[in-house]
Amino acid sequence: MLASVGEMLQEERIRQKRTLKEISDALNIRQNYLEAVEANQYAIIPGSVFAKGFIRNYGNYLGLDGAALVDEYKASVEEKTPRPEVRTVVLPKKKKERRVESKRKGRQGKWPEITIIAGVVIFLLLILWILL
Repeated sequence: MLASVGEMLQEERIRQKRTLKEISDALNIRQNYLEAVEANQYAIIPGSVFAKGFIRNYGNYLGLDGAALVDEYKASVEEKTPRPEVRTVVLPKKKKERRVESKRKGRQGKWPEITIIAGVVIFLLLILWILL
């Protein structure tokens, strides 16, 4: 049977005669998180992004291939984790929202007409002023 990611890291750490405290201090990762990685108890770690980073850095520190360890973690843990089904729900607008929206459209619809009329009046006044 293949060793888990945590077991591989623990075996290499013991082989190199390093302590978790030493590695924790070197990588600035809490010792209890490193213990969780070695025990394959990833629920203790605050998210899979952190778990992947801890595994990658821990493996690289020990001279292992951190990226390969992360791939092994993904294959063993993330694929077993059920993903929630996401559905999009469109709620109907409330009557009050519809009224406010229609008032806004009504106000916006008048401004272009007023602007055009004002422009025409100013243009005619300018022509009269030039001619007189």
